[in-house]
Amino acid sequence: MLNKITHNLTILAAKKILTTNNAENLGTAKRLVSIIAGAYIFQRGIRCFYKHPVIGLQETFLGGFLMYEAVKGIKDTYPAKPTDPSQIRSNQIQGNDPNSPVPAFV
Repeated sequence: MLNKITHNLTILAAKKILTTNNAENLGTAKRLVSIIAGAYIFQRGIRCFYKHPVIGLQETFLGGFLMYEAVKGIKDTYPAKPTDPSQIRSNQIQGNDPNSPVPAFV
């Protein structure tokens, strides 16, 4: 009985995390909590896979998905390095006028 209640609460919490998993409203701390919860659900799904294969498979996929989305979201928050030369600031020498196309110090 207690096992079924905790299982249902775990699934409910994971669904709540999944519905609020947007880059705009989920910070890095919440993503770390999602990674920890995903790891817990993942290992729990692997443990109960032999006793209850369907529940174990569901928990394994859910935990893996939580970890994947959290790691992907953390990676997306970092600024991308510029690849196009026009994106790189042309005058990075201190003292240059940012509006001038020619650097003052060469």
